[in-house]
Amino acid sequence: MNDQLQIKTRPLPWLSLGVIISVLIIHIALFQLVAFIMEGAWLYQASFNIVVAIAIISVAMILTVVAMALLIRITIWRMLDQVMPIWVLCFVLEMLFVLLVRFPYSGLFLIVTGPLSFVMIMVSAFALTKINRMRILVLDGVNAGDVSAHGHIRMDYSDLVGQAISIDAVVATRQQMQDPSWQGFLTNIALHQIPVLTDNRYREITKGQVNLNDTDAVELIQLRPVRRYALLKRLMDVVLSLLALIMLSPLLLLVAILIRLESAGNPIFVQERVGLAGRSFLMLKFRSMVNEAEKSGAKFAAINDSRITRIGRIIRPSRIDELPQLINVLFGQMSLIGPRPEQQAMVDQLGAEIPLYHFRHAVRPGITGWAQVMQGYADDVKSTDTKLSFDLFYIKNLSLMMDIVIFFRTIRTILTGFGAR
Repeated sequence: MNDQLQIKTRPLPWLSLGVIISVLIIHIALFQLVAFIMEGAWLYQASFNIVVAIAIISVAMILTVVAMALLIRITIWRMLDQVMPIWVLCFVLEMLFVLLVRFPYSGLFLIVTGPLSFVMIMVSAFALTKINRMRILVLDGVNAGDVSAHGHIRMDYSDLVGQAISIDAVVATRQQMQDPSWQGFLTNIALHQIPVLTDNRYREITKGQVNLNDTDAVELIQLRPVRRYALLKRLMDVVLSLLALIMLSPLLLLVAILIRLESAGNPIFVQERVGLAGRSFLMLKFRSMVNEAEKSGAKFAAINDSRITRIGRIIRPSRIDELPQLINVLFGQMSLIGPRPEQQAMVDQLGAEIPLYHFRHAVRPGITGWAQVMQGYADDVKSTDTKLSFDLFYIKNLSLMMDIVIFFRTIRTILTGFGAR
């Protein structure tokens, strides 16, 4: 039955190519217009300062356009979530290089063209997401969830028998992948280099969390973060935490003084937490509750918790209370991004009640993480179960891009106060 459906090569996305070419043409026109206004010259006649500024914008723009062409795939991240970090990161790195080698550049040109270039990139990314909607072929009897909710086009196998179609991915059950009557068809799909995903995997990567009921210990035991990225991640942790401590030292000192003036006790709260491989360490944070708030034992913070001080109600939503953990990051006990570390008593309790809980200790805990930007604060076993599903998704998909996306979402979380208690 499954040989009645023919797969054809997806036609060249002329509309997408048109969007990208249009972005390049508009950028050139923009550069020329600003160069005329500033110097009354054509681009090839522009001063070296403007040429350097054009190079900074152009490299960031070209890398982002290339990334847009590569990032059209099945993922929890919207393209806008990925494009903005890439553009900003490229721009910042280029500026650091220019400042390091002391190239002269036109700051006015960057001020005018930089934001406009960024807006054009974001608009083109939005257009590409609408033009290049992923076409998902769902086999009979497969629970793929609400495909349209993720911006995908659902194509049901039973409705397409006898037709020739172009698709971007196939969703099937494990049983269908092992069924001889489907294996020939799915093999043909794979030979066309089209992804074949289990229904569980599709739901996982579109929701950004694993299904704990369908995730077994055998799969998690084999999880090994990419070693090369693990080394890069540690290097970034050291450099960025050191720079942040130096730049934020006046703020850290001010917060410590305000906490001490409001209530007696050490402004720095030191608590034993569980980290990488289940090893304990002393985590630092600004004290946001009254002194000895947990002398009777650890417990989740509640909404409008009476133990929280006035200063605490300011620094908790803004996550300022977490900044001393930059020292933990510098010493290798934590990472900037990873699952949040919990207290030993809670780890013991949750580990007994939630299967697979201890697998979240496969990586260094973080100041912020995927669960924090997706879910917020967990205050009971049920919400902790959900939090674990996000943490395990992060561990399974650990990458530079994911950390960059989390970093920018953390900024949004700080600005909105999402998930704070």
